[in-house]
Amino acid sequence: MAQFRDQEFISKVGKNIVRIRNEKKITQEELMDRTGLTLSQVGRIERAEVNTSISMIVLIARGLG
Repeated sequence: MAQFRDQEFISKVGKNIVRIRNEKKITQEELMDRTGLTLSQVGRIERAEVNTSISMIVLIARGLG
């Protein structure tokens, strides 16, 4: 199977993470502390620069409560 990358969906995921994080008044640094991800990883996911794994999405979701 050819590699599949849905950039529109990846972008929506990143924007939703930013929206929820901002609604909960959580900084990227706080999310980093809550998840164990690096600050650059959080930023790249939010900016849709990487096609992150489901496991990372679960980790972020838990970090956002």
